[in-house]
Amino acid sequence: MLSRISGTARSFIIYSHDVGLATLSFVFAYELRMGVSDLEADAPQLLLLSSLFAAVCLAVFPYFRLHLGSWRYVSIRDMYGVVKAVSVSILLFLIVIFIIQRIGFLPRSVLIITWFVAIVTLGSSRMAYRLYRDARPIKPTQHNVAEPVLLYGFSDEADVFIRTIRRDRERRFLISAIIESNPKHLGRQLHGVPVAALVEDLPEYMKQLRKGPTPPSRIVATRARMSPEVLQALVEAASQAGLIVNRLPDLQELEASGAASQPEAVRLEHLLGRPPIRLDEAGISRLIAGRSILVTGAGGSIGSELVDQISRFGASRIILLENSEHNLYEIDRRLRQTAAPHVQIYPVLCDIRDRDALLKAFELHRPELVFHAAALKHVPILENNPVEAVLSNVFGTRNVADAACETGASAVIMISTDKAANPHNILGLTKALAERYCQLLDREQSTTRLMIVRFGNVLGSRGSVVPLFEEQLRAGGPLTVTHAEVTRYFMTPSEAAQLVLQASAYGFGSHTGGQIFLLDMGQPVKIADLARNIIRLSGKRPDIDVKIAFTGLRPGEKLHEDLVGTNEEVLETPAAGILAASAPLADGAALREFLTHLEAVARRGEADECANMLRHGPSAPPAGHTNIRALHERAPH
Repeated sequence: MLSRISGTARSFIIYSHDVGLATLSFVFAYELRMGVSDLEADAPQLLLLSSLFAAVCLAVFPYFRLHLGSWRYVSIRDMYGVVKAVSVSILLFLIVIFIIQRIGFLPRSVLIITWFVAIVTLGSSRMAYRLYRDARPIKPTQHNVAEPVLLYGFSDEADVFIRTIRRDRERRFLISAIIESNPKHLGRQLHGVPVAALVEDLPEYMKQLRKGPTPPSRIVATRARMSPEVLQALVEAASQAGLIVNRLPDLQELEASGAASQPEAVRLEHLLGRPPIRLDEAGISRLIAGRSILVTGAGGSIGSELVDQISRFGASRIILLENSEHNLYEIDRRLRQTAAPHVQIYPVLCDIRDRDALLKAFELHRPELVFHAAALKHVPILENNPVEAVLSNVFGTRNVADAACETGASAVIMISTDKAANPHNILGLTKALAERYCQLLDREQSTTRLMIVRFGNVLGSRGSVVPLFEEQLRAGGPLTVTHAEVTRYFMTPSEAAQLVLQASAYGFGSHTGGQIFLLDMGQPVKIADLARNIIRLSGKRPDIDVKIAFTGLRPGEKLHEDLVGTNEEVLETPAAGILAASAPLADGAALREFLTHLEAVARRGEADECANMLRHGPSAPPAGHTNIRALHERAPH
């Protein structure tokens, strides 16, 4: 078999096969045209002409790489290559014999017949081999028992998928039928697989299939680019039918795989309904490439995604700053496996609350850009621990911003939250205060730009609602939701990191200071709908197979979050997916005096007073002006 010999020997065999068949096609065409009445008289001329034709094919066929094609996966593109190789060979042969013999003794019809015969013989041999391999039975074993599945979509991707799994030696899948949303495809077939039902009829159709011995347990969506509405309808119908929904990769990836690609699970982010992000890669590259960049909270959900993106855009040095040894170990290990060899990686175990240690780290590494992602973020926990929230989110941010300014960093990008707009809880109040301090520093000095990027919940981040729902689902339910009407903005960690970079690239080139950049979060999502979709994606029925329990809003929670505060003005920006909000200017002296008092209260551990100060905010500005360095020297550490 060709598959069991070396690549060089295989190429030589195919090359010899093609030249030999092409030459035999010429001989056949010649004899067909001239007749076989006087073979002995025609033999010298036929030998000369066939030798010339073989020589031309020997020279031309390597150029079209026919010997490198895989007969196992021969396609229309390969057949087109055969047509081109034969056509060029005949054209050059025509020129050669015209020069030698002026073509007087060779009827032109011989070459026309040769063209047809050579294409048929070279193409049919390839197709015959592929048909043989596709039709060859595979003995089932305990390791390759085919799983029955349904397909959704009468599409190009379905065509490629069916063909690839039929030549897959493992035979992992057996296509039972195709489901469609377009009635015009009903009754049609694709490689013998029938289009059997519409999406809305899927539950009834599955009742019929379950009467058989091996009904399918999942449906594979073959269309890679489905609208969220269509995908949502499919997920709901599949849930009613007791099926899990998977999806295929893009058509190009599917065709390039050479074997049946493993369908991937449909995830919540596929149902969010937000269009793909169009990154300003040139602008981001100008911001990142060749720079030394420090990321605080580098092992967290957003921090780790930022690190991955920063590495992709060509940073020369990446300083990973974390207070969790485990998180620092994990992100350092992963980055060393994926980053380019020239990227220098420095893991730094440091707490942003330790002002002196943080400043030493900045003085040692001298980062040019700082992405500040470290924060405490869990609303109910921070409601009961306002002192910790203040020390980390307010004064940790102040420490990072001051250290960056003192060591001459070009920019600091603070990662904020939608809870800082019209803040209602300790998390939002501390983040809003940190935003105001960064805005103040951005206006007061020109060496370091301080930018704020604000967005909502990150889907699947640690401690967020999605991992909780998944854990509850594994336990059989119920899934707990605080309120039937509660909504939140969601985006994936990858989307958040990319838009943070996009906003940073735009803000770095902007001359307007003190702005807050807002990421386009799309439409807010009902948490109850999120829970129902998680249940559906598991192949179960919400409120029937798995219940949803409403527990009431927790301390500090709101029904709906805002991205923009009532006192903020929203501005369009040229950057895709980015808006800007301008907030009223804070009085610098009043803010610093307030922070001095708040820090003293926090370090004494006075939780109630911390929460009370946060809710009332800075008081009227005192007389005179307080120098920032003097304040820090007076503040307890």
